[in-house]
Amino acid sequence: MSIVFVFDRRSGNEPEHFISLGGLFSFSEFRQTVTEDFGLSDQKFVIATTGRVEIRDDDTYERFVDDGTTLYLLHDINQELTAQATERVAFLPHYDTLVKSGIYEYYASAGHNPLPYAFAELIDNALAATAKNSGPREIELRLFMDNDPSKTVICVIDNGKGMTSRELNQWAIYRLSKFSRRSTDELGNTSNESTHDETEDEHIPRSLNSDISYFGVGGKQAVFFIGTSTRMISKPKGSIDVHELLVSKEDFEQKERNKEAIYEGYIRNRKAGDASHLCGNNLDCMRDLISAERGKDQFTAVVITGIPTAHVHYLRYGFNIWCTQLANIYHYYIHGQDGNVATAAHSRAANPLKNINVELKMYSRGQIQPKVLNLRDIEEDMQTLFIRSAANTFEFRAKVEGTGIVEGIIRYHPFLFDRETYPDDFFDPREVEVEDEHDHDYTIPASGRGHHAIFNCFWNGRLIPYTTVEEFSWCAQPKKTKLIPQECWNRISGVLWTNAKFQVSTNKLTFLDLEVRLKDKNTVFTRIINGQERRANIDKQFLDWLKECHEQSDKQVKFSEFKGQITRPALPKNKQGPWAVYEEIQWDGRTYQKGDMIKTCRTAPVLYGRVNRFLLFGDHDGEVFATGGEIELQQEPHYFYDEVKYVPLFKLDRSAPQDVITRAIEEDKSKLPEKLIISWPEGEELKDGEKVPAGRTIGAIKAEIMNKKGELISKLPGSGSSQAKKRLLIELTVIWHSRNGDEIIASHISSHGTNWPYWFKKMENIRKMGPHTLNLQVCLSESGVTSLADTKLPSAKYRFTVTEANAVRFIVGMLDGPFRIGSPFNVPLEFQDMFGNLTKYPASVKPLLAASGLELSYGWSISRGNTLLVNDIVALGTVQTNAGKVLH
Repeated sequence: MSIVFVFDRRSGNEPEHFISLGGLFSFSEFRQTVTEDFGLSDQKFVIATTGRVEIRDDDTYERFVDDGTTLYLLHDINQELTAQATERVAFLPHYDTLVKSGIYEYYASAGHNPLPYAFAELIDNALAATAKNSGPREIELRLFMDNDPSKTVICVIDNGKGMTSRELNQWAIYRLSKFSRRSTDELGNTSNESTHDETEDEHIPRSLNSDISYFGVGGKQAVFFIGTSTRMISKPKGSIDVHELLVSKEDFEQKERNKEAIYEGYIRNRKAGDASHLCGNNLDCMRDLISAERGKDQFTAVVITGIPTAHVHYLRYGFNIWCTQLANIYHYYIHGQDGNVATAAHSRAANPLKNINVELKMYSRGQIQPKVLNLRDIEEDMQTLFIRSAANTFEFRAKVEGTGIVEGIIRYHPFLFDRETYPDDFFDPREVEVEDEHDHDYTIPASGRGHHAIFNCFWNGRLIPYTTVEEFSWCAQPKKTKLIPQECWNRISGVLWTNAKFQVSTNKLTFLDLEVRLKDKNTVFTRIINGQERRANIDKQFLDWLKECHEQSDKQVKFSEFKGQITRPALPKNKQGPWAVYEEIQWDGRTYQKGDMIKTCRTAPVLYGRVNRFLLFGDHDGEVFATGGEIELQQEPHYFYDEVKYVPLFKLDRSAPQDVITRAIEEDKSKLPEKLIISWPEGEELKDGEKVPAGRTIGAIKAEIMNKKGELISKLPGSGSSQAKKRLLIELTVIWHSRNGDEIIASHISSHGTNWPYWFKKMENIRKMGPHTLNLQVCLSESGVTSLADTKLPSAKYRFTVTEANAVRFIVGMLDGPFRIGSPFNVPLEFQDMFGNLTKYPASVKPLLAASGLELSYGWSISRGNTLLVNDIVALGTVQTNAGKVLH
């Protein structure tokens, strides 16, 4: 029943009156009820809210009067209160406190997608629920993926002890921790929900006690970060009933609109396999899940829907990534206290922790079989990589003031010949793929741990991902040490395991007090050997162990045949020198010397060449064992690659046989230009040995360069700053072989463009008589070099002879005078082409003689070579002067 509280503050200090709103649907009815309750039939008053809004009509009554409202009776709206009045308020949190709690808890996930950490909260609950199983502990994460994200369903199912309806109700209470939660059986017996006796912690290796469902927060935060609705289905051991609770953002919003109690709902109690309450066509996976309940003695299933599109995309396409993250979080629960050590033939080792199986299945619409992955089969998680790459370990224990227990281990990851074996972080953006040779940083490769802290931290056996511990004073790198190289400290990783006596955040992402307590002056560290404490100075024990690891496990390179030191001005200032020069190295039982032919790996492109020398950064003056170093390499064939390359030593391909290197170099040699292909696309082809008349057009020439592989090329192989020098040109020259020597009468150079071939325009000006040569020669860039490695670059020659062209004019030769009327005389005529070259008399041409005022005739004509002799010319007529006549 709705009630309002009304204080009469016109005068006096009367307590409030309780006025029921039942049946009062208008302001007039409400005012009449107040008047009667206070006995005010003939008195003037106003009704006001505590915010001094006057209730005076149906509108203000509807808007401001509701269940639990406090009101005043006053003389007027501005009257001062004659006494204090109390107003009831409710402190129930808004439902966003629950449905958005996961967003607030997981939003800052150090650049990683936080979904795996949300899943981890649900797996924590499942591990706690299965802790007392007598048989296998089965935990299954099922994903039903749909192209429509709104139809995607995620289920987390375990075969643990299940929950009674009372326990299910307690689960739903936000921040009801295990310390406040009590379970009640059907006989009314109660017990605390902790899964183990904390006094036994000291005897549980790595604190793998499964007591990681803790605060009454994580599960709710997780489900509402993953989706917007969750259905909790559980059957406790020994019960015949299944209990089901639905909590959703949509339900909260509906209750708010209906002004219903937000934090009230119903637990549905039903028989196993009963899905009659499900309505809708998109719940097939839910019906299958409920159908599978039959025959199960105990279980809990968390069913989440309303998955955001971004989550669906990540779950589908980042499957291996987030599965690997989960395998890392629960590594020691999955594999036991020693972790995922390598086994024969990669067989799966037995798990000492009651055979915990965490299996992930992803069903996709249209696919018959799901994608299945067991976390125990993952071998790429960081803990597996750390364990399997370690050559030695240093175990210790820390006794913290109070009952805190910390077990620890340090692992040594040795340098093996060409690389550090410290694993690259699966999520580390520093990891770089194959480098281009032009992006050479000239640094010693693989610095090992680098900027990473030494220790990852586990709480009750599971990873707390955002807390790492850099180091302790006894394992920190000293300022000076002569016996152990500094890089050895970059080759260690570590793990700390704590029990529940250390505080973690409610989302289990960070420790709150671990490092501070461990570095307290009262904390005592002791080395553990074969399970027994070795009481001695741990600082010295650690240094002795590290020195032993370096001497026995690191495999480095021996540099010999020392030739002095150099500086390299082209490098960054801090890397210019000194560089020690060596002509020989010994590496893993193999010797490499100056002049050896080698192959590189992990360079783009792969390089083949001859060793000039080996370079080692540092102030060395003789033989030395060291890591890193570089090779000064003359790439082969050297006439293609005229630059000296500097390659980090770890990029030397030690597995490449000499015949492979030789074949690769010969393959490069086959790219050398072999021949010219000449064509005359516009006709007027010039043929070798041809005789051509002066002035005849020689057609446009198209030239192509072909290598031994039959490929058309325009430049030599190779790259780098000398690339422009490797461009191939074709030079055309026309040489006239005159009596006085050879003379170049035409010269042109053609380059190859993106959109045009080698091309020479037609020539029309060759007019000098005699033998000629048209020469097409491949040359290297503008340098004019026409050979490589004593091999002549291809060329093409066309020898031709220029002859006289057709006669177009003549000149009169020497005449024997004087000439008289009626006396015969002869006239010699010499014929020329258009360029003035003497040419043959054209037989089709007949002499025609004319002179002004005379009649001319001739007897006969005869040609001799380039001359036509007109004989017995007779002139008849009158000549007025001795000046004579002009003869035509």
